[in-house]
Amino acid sequence: MKLRMPVVSALVALLTAPLALAQEKSPSPAPDLELGDYEAGQPVLAYNLAVVPLHTRKGPPYDDYTVLEEAQAAKKVSIRELDSDGSVGALRVHNRDERPLYLVGGELLLGGKQDRMVGSDVVLDTGERQRVPVFCVEQGRWEGQSLAFQPGLAVAHPDLRRAALFSEQGAVWGEVARKSQVSGVSSPTGTYRRVFQDAALRQRIGRYLDEIQAKLPRDERLAGLAVAINGDLEVVDVFDSPKLYAKLERKLLASYVLAALEKQPGRAGDEEQGRVKARELKKEHIEQFVGGTTKDGGEKKMFRSKGKAVHGTFFGKKK
Repeated sequence: MKLRMPVVSALVALLTAPLALAQEKSPSPAPDLELGDYEAGQPVLAYNLAVVPLHTRKGPPYDDYTVLEEAQAAKKVSIRELDSDGSVGALRVHNRDERPLYLVGGELLLGGKQDRMVGSDVVLDTGERQRVPVFCVEQGRWEGQSLAFQPGLAVAHPDLRRAALFSEQGAVWGEVARKSQVSGVSSPTGTYRRVFQDAALRQRIGRYLDEIQAKLPRDERLAGLAVAINGDLEVVDVFDSPKLYAKLERKLLASYVLAALEKQPGRAGDEEQGRVKARELKKEHIEQFVGGTTKDGGEKKMFRSKGKAVHGTFFGKKK
């Protein structure tokens, strides 16, 4: 017995030590992107849309990524069906750029057997091939000689992004059909690309974009926007890296414009009332909106890459 006790004790210690060590080294969850880390600028207005610029308090260096149109122009990205049969819910993406490739949720991918939309943000490291989850945004087609895709140079409007993040394929198709109808566009295959490719809509979107981007402050810390339509906050997008935000800004703004075009105020008095509310937006209003996304029927999505929070999206209560 005198010989066995130390052996047993040592065995118990050996078995329990790895567990204790693992618990000690277990990393704490990465913090979310918090509005306390951002400064809010003055609201920028165009018609019934207002955006409040959000400037990160962090200094450089900032993480750099390549984005779809940049990688495509340099011939550093390949997007294809999984195989000749294809799969509605996934595509194969290969990043050949020297930088990580960032795909933002809602980004359109055109071609293949049917047009798709990236379901949620994805990062592909240099040289990485990845199966990327997507949603169909062209219900009436499943054919095509080419299995390759081109960037759609657009991000879906907030309600469609939200359907992809928090619902399923049927809800995505439903929102594509609804948005096409209210936008006055149609196609034989019911593709969402027609919304952004319609000449009249593109002209209206362009007027908003030109006015907003001309007024937005230009500095290296601009990293996100709080978005209000008719004076009411509807969505907030913030990024950890201002470099990444800058590359996605115009596509995101176009998606907000598409939402605003649907909600034009009926009377001149209503339009001015909305603009008055928009001019009064302050950081405390944005903080209340973001804080209420999980309490008042809103929803939020925090995207992380390698444990680091990279992009936060906050949606208001569904109307």
